[in-house]
Amino acid sequence: MKPDLATEAIEAERAQIGHEIHDALLPLIFAASASLQNHLDGPNSDHGDRENLLQAHRWLRDALQTGRTLLTQVYPPELKNTSWVLAAQHATTALIDDDIDTQWQIDAAAHAWPPSVASTAYRIVVEAVRNAVRHGKATQIKVVADAQLLSVVDNGCGFDPAVVAEDRYGIRSMKGRAALIGGSLDVDSQVGGPTEVRLSLTSP
Repeated sequence: MKPDLATEAIEAERAQIGHEIHDALLPLIFAASASLQNHLDGPNSDHGDRENLLQAHRWLRDALQTGRTLLTQVYPPELKNTSWVLAAQHATTALIDDDIDTQWQIDAAAHAWPPSVASTAYRIVVEAVRNAVRHGKATQIKVVADAQLLSVVDNGCGFDPAVVAEDRYGIRSMKGRAALIGGSLDVDSQVGGPTEVRLSLTSP
């Protein structure tokens, strides 16, 4: 393991999580707090009180779900006791709606990946699915893996790689993790989609 690559991957992931907490979690909690404060400071009204409390409850519920998702990304399950595929399927369930079609085609060889590769695959799949849903607004996601390749393809809106810098947090973190296990990671996309995140376990 190369210390500089390990440090880069960890720092990139921490920075990404920091942005997620700042941009996704804290605004929800703040909105709930402000709503409750308005309720306390405002005139008494049974109907208004109920509406304020219901809205605050929805915001807090969303904040809780966001926090749970972040914790799943920071502290993955113990992969010694479960397949990385099952762990990834469980983690991504919290990220997608019921109307998103998700397909998994995993060869037996991929199920038998060593722990370092399995952990990397888990992280990359969760990150790729999260991006596909949040940024790409995908309705179909396909995860394919064999002995030497992991691919996550979505039918979302895509993006122009020339416009979106490849050193952004998510891509940087995935590339760093791939390098740590001697592999390489490529992200192919275009405006209008599709987008593919591809982990190759043998360097070209």
